[in-house]
Amino acid sequence: MKKDVRKSKTLSILLTCATMAGYSSTFVATAHAAEMKEFSLDTVVVTASRVQTNKVDTPANIDVITNEKLNTNNYADAADALRDVPGVNILSAGTGGVNMGQDQILLNGDSRVLVMIDGRRVNVASTGTYSSSWLPPINAIEKIEVLKGSGSALYGTDAVGGVINIITKSGTKTQVTAKVAGGSWGTEQYGVSASGSNENGVGLFVTANKNRRGNYSYKNRATGDVSEIANSYYDSTGATIKIDKKIGKDNKLTLAAEHFLSVGGSPFGTPGYVNTASDSYERLNNNVSLRYDWNLAKDNAGFVQAYKNYHHANFYSTIVDNVSDFNEDKYGIEAQQNWKLAENNHFTAGIDYYDTKVTNNSLYENGDNSVNNKAVYM
Repeated sequence: MKKDVRKSKTLSILLTCATMAGYSSTFVATAHAAEMKEFSLDTVVVTASRVQTNKVDTPANIDVITNEKLNTNNYADAADALRDVPGVNILSAGTGGVNMGQDQILLNGDSRVLVMIDGRRVNVASTGTYSSSWLPPINAIEKIEVLKGSGSALYGTDAVGGVINIITKSGTKTQVTAKVAGGSWGTEQYGVSASGSNENGVGLFVTANKNRRGNYSYKNRATGDVSEIANSYYDSTGATIKIDKKIGKDNKLTLAAEHFLSVGGSPFGTPGYVNTASDSYERLNNNVSLRYDWNLAKDNAGFVQAYKNYHHANFYSTIVDNVSDFNEDKYGIEAQQNWKLAENNHFTAGIDYYDTKVTNNSLYENGDNSVNNKAVYM
């Protein structure tokens, strides 16, 4: 009788384990399915080869931050989203209002990263970099493509570390969104976006955003008291607009503009400089572009676009030697054409030209400098 009891207990234990294994298998399968859904093989990218290609067919190390992921994770800004990508580092001199709006983007440890908005170069010519603080707001972004590794063959020496392409939304559907958020030290975030289109094929997408915070506070570990860093505030406003018009079935004309203004205090000095209580900075970006795409849904797609980027950085101080006024105007034009030669063979050719004028008495002996770039790629 005791032997039968043992058999009964053993059988019960085995059934329980089998049941638990069944639940475990179901959980793993569900998690795997969710993971496969997030990393869909049908994801289309354009950055790796300059033409629309399924990510699975792209022979490059490229990550895509989809619109679904941007919405699900409720990122504060694009820099937060980029920090989730393996190999991407954001070097910050401190919290907002302390870093003077110049956080640096690294890809695999290299600062030579080309940043683009809808395929248009926005890097500052004098440094070859672009701060993550100046990227478009989250409510304006459709997706972010991150190409890791050298892209210099396609994009030039700015892309030795890789390429970050911010693809913005269009007015394809009628929608209005709003965001209000708050946090420590008087942090406030406001954002609104609206989009729509009409029967004539005209689409409109606009955004407006404001972020601000008071002086930064910290806890003194020696005394336990909370202290405030004077003159460490920041206040930024931004707006974007995108108007597109369908021409025929597969052609489109797009006008886009971005505005970003950031002001804040400068509580910390640099070696050789002594900051005053009223030192502050201002950064302004005003960009505009006009683009025409043809044969969008065909193998022989192409485009031509012209753009102007303006970047202004001003450091104010009561000490005359500390004052710095930087202005950069960049004019550019690009054109590209793709041909399908055979089922698995494509040929792409294009031109890329930009001319940049920079004025800054602190950097240049004569107060100004220029950068001129001409490129042909195939």
